[in-house]
Amino acid sequence: MRGLLVALCVTSFCTGDLARADHQPAFVVPGRSNVPVPINGMNAAWGIVNGDIGLYRPGAVPVTVLPSPYVPPLQPDPPVHYRPARPYYPTMGRQPYVGRLEVEPSPNQPPPKPAKSFSRSWSAESPDVPPTQYPPSPPMMVSPEVNFGEPWGGNVPPRPPRPPHRR
Repeated sequence: MRGLLVALCVTSFCTGDLARADHQPAFVVPGRSNVPVPINGMNAAWGIVNGDIGLYRPGAVPVTVLPSPYVPPLQPDPPVHYRPARPYYPTMGRQPYVGRLEVEPSPNQPPPKPAKSFSRSWSAESPDVPPTQYPPSPPMMVSPEVNFGEPWGGNVPPRPPRPPHRR
């Protein structure tokens, strides 16, 4: 029996089925046993997944999950019911006043003087100045330099003598 199983394994590796393994059913092994592997809303841990999910043709065939019968299905989280927060008044033990305290003056009292105006405005504009004017330049005269004598003009000053070399 073991010999037959070994021969079957060797022939399956030698036939070249590994080249087409990217679109074959996949056995899902979770990284941690207590963490579910959700695929399409189902717990696929220890189950089988069919479909083109690799580089072969992604999305051409919908993914089918055959969950393991030994793994419980995913349960949705229970809804959370929040209750409103209780008021907290640390100083007086009662709710503080809201808004500002406005006192209306009596009708026979003189009105207060009006408040100072705080309106401001800004503006920006280019100044109306003439364009930059450059001073007139003298006429430019270009004349070629022609030497008919020695190559460097013939009036090159001699080199100064070198100081003696000391060791």
